[in-house]
Amino acid sequence: MNISTKRAPKSPYLRRTYSEDMIMVLDTPFKKKCAAVGFLISILFPFVVGHYFIHIANLIAIASIGALALNLLCGNAGLLSLGHAGFMASGAFTTAILVNHFGMPIWVVLPTSAMVGAILGFIAGLPSLRLKGMYLGLSTLAIHYVIVYALSEYQFYGGFGFGITIKSPKIGSFALSSDRTWYFILYLMVLGIAVFIKNLLRSRPGRAWIAIHNRDIAAEVIGINIGYYKILAFVITASITAIAGSIYAYYTNVATIDEYSFTLTIRYLAMIIIGGLGSILGSFLGAFLITSIPFFLIYLVDFLGITGPIKDFFFVIEIGLFGMIIIFFLLVEPLGLAEIWRRIKAYFQLWPFRYKPLVITKR
Repeated sequence: MNISTKRAPKSPYLRRTYSEDMIMVLDTPFKKKCAAVGFLISILFPFVVGHYFIHIANLIAIASIGALALNLLCGNAGLLSLGHAGFMASGAFTTAILVNHFGMPIWVVLPTSAMVGAILGFIAGLPSLRLKGMYLGLSTLAIHYVIVYALSEYQFYGGFGFGITIKSPKIGSFALSSDRTWYFILYLMVLGIAVFIKNLLRSRPGRAWIAIHNRDIAAEVIGINIGYYKILAFVITASITAIAGSIYAYYTNVATIDEYSFTLTIRYLAMIIIGGLGSILGSFLGAFLITSIPFFLIYLVDFLGITGPIKDFFFVIEIGLFGMIIIFFLLVEPLGLAEIWRRIKAYFQLWPFRYKPLVITKR
């Protein structure tokens, strides 16, 4: 019997190579049009709006990096972390120390910040070998307070007052000082980190994290070293988070411990819950919404001329609003903004046609 060596025909569902898989990213005219419009808008945006809106877009980009990192840990690996702000603070203060005391350039500072974050992530991940759920979250919260306490002591006894000033970074003779320049640098970094995480999730660690998230005991039974992959998730997440903290310190030209309270961790948890757990797109959408809300509220308060207790306790109202939004999404749409976008996309892809709902008839 002759066995044919011809390759099977290509399938729209089963991809055998990386190039085939990447082609499927823009496999329909709708996706190609959306990609073209999105690319055009992102390029023209900093040239048609003022510096204020560019600044907000830059903050959204930095928040997206932190949200991508936290979503990798919580959404994909299923591990709770309440030490996100502490990891960001470690990256910011590593940047301040290396720039002010050693005069290191940005291409040295960013990898070093990532290394510091990886070490702290390894330490924070050790309790995950025995703890899970809320107990693991409390252990990471303890790491957060240890980091914040150590850095606050350094800031106070170092005589830095309310913060450590950081010079704008330079790439050769080119200084990253303007918001427009930062805009392109930041979104290139966001794109690179998103592609890195997307490919990581399709690799062996990504599949192991999904198995651990779904059922860690079953994952261990089939031979997955759950301890190794849990710590690996913490290490990678903390590294990316420390890079986000380093970039934020560079962008704002200051590193102050007041920026990295536990409230910041709540903001990032809100981003991934509202955006969609385990979704890269959800990380972007959540970062956009949560970062934009304070600026929208400030505009609304000024526009309506609101004064008195509402304006005096604006920060408390903002935190309460975040909590209400989280509860709303958990009750109405647990899959977050990413699922809402999927439904909108399906609506326009199918228009003017509709799928009829499946009706089961009894015989």
